[in-house]
Amino acid sequence: MEYFKTAVDGLEITRVGLGTWAMGGSGWGGIVDEPAVECVRAAIDMGITLVDTAPAYGCGHSEELVGEALSKPGYREKCVLATKCGLSWDDNGNVYRDSRPETLRKELEASLRRLKTDHIDIYQVHWPDEKTPIAETAQVMGEFLKEGKIRAIGVSNYTNAMIDEWRKTAPIHTIQPSFNILEDKLFENQLPYAKENNITVLGYSALCRGMLHGKYTVDTKFNEGDMRAEEDPKYQGQNFVNHLAAIDELKQYAAKLGKTVAQISVRWVLEKGVSCALLGARRPDQLDFIPGCVGFSLTKEQCDEMEAIVAKHVPVQVGKDFLAPPLRED
Repeated sequence: MEYFKTAVDGLEITRVGLGTWAMGGSGWGGIVDEPAVECVRAAIDMGITLVDTAPAYGCGHSEELVGEALSKPGYREKCVLATKCGLSWDDNGNVYRDSRPETLRKELEASLRRLKTDHIDIYQVHWPDEKTPIAETAQVMGEFLKEGKIRAIGVSNYTNAMIDEWRKTAPIHTIQPSFNILEDKLFENQLPYAKENNITVLGYSALCRGMLHGKYTVDTKFNEGDMRAEEDPKYQGQNFVNHLAAIDELKQYAAKLGKTVAQISVRWVLEKGVSCALLGARRPDQLDFIPGCVGFSLTKEQCDEMEAIVAKHVPVQVGKDFLAPPLRED
């Protein structure tokens, strides 16, 4: 594995991390508990240190599975555990943004219980809450840090301007934007910003919600409740066809390098300046390709050639993430 030293003393992460959204079941077409627990342990056995989860992934279910996996002796000590806060849900499981200090305190204690741990290594605000002043959220996160309940503060899906405002009150050690070669480049300007300010970048959706594994075809059917078929515009109609065409050509490019399309796509993310690419999985066999993502490099010219292939089929757009949950109504 390759490693990245964060700005936090003693906090070193692998450049590939395990994302656990799908383990929660919500939005991914069902729950598979036992393979998910074994998947977390298999990732750590493979040498991956960073495991990223969140309460909103299945209304706490993903955290419970991660907590069960890490409760086996020896696993918590090997893991840099990242989770999130700032998203709540109603009785029907509908998620909404809420970063009020009193909410975050309750969330932290609930996450510690579900994860069966006395501290969280990286605690991140999941989405910005426009109804709560940034300074108030930053203040309480800074308190968690001083209390020793967390080791590092992170934010996800925040703009650079929001991060600047936050840093007037408390530090930010990590940011977590969406970043892959197919998706719009809403957060691309965060990479030089993070480097300049010594902030670690955890890039989620590095494989575009599984599309860059290269296994889907126009005939692929997703399970009921899978957001890819029901919500994600990249998986709809002609847009899906265009993305698959880009992937087919990327497959040919990868084959010339002795790699798979997933492996060069992850490597592209790392070469662009992301500190750690988060890869979602919920079965141990879905981790098999990961060793081939590290131990090699892509040149700038190769990265440019990959981007040109995508641009032939998929126009690059900068827009709003369709996954952004609503604000609370009160």
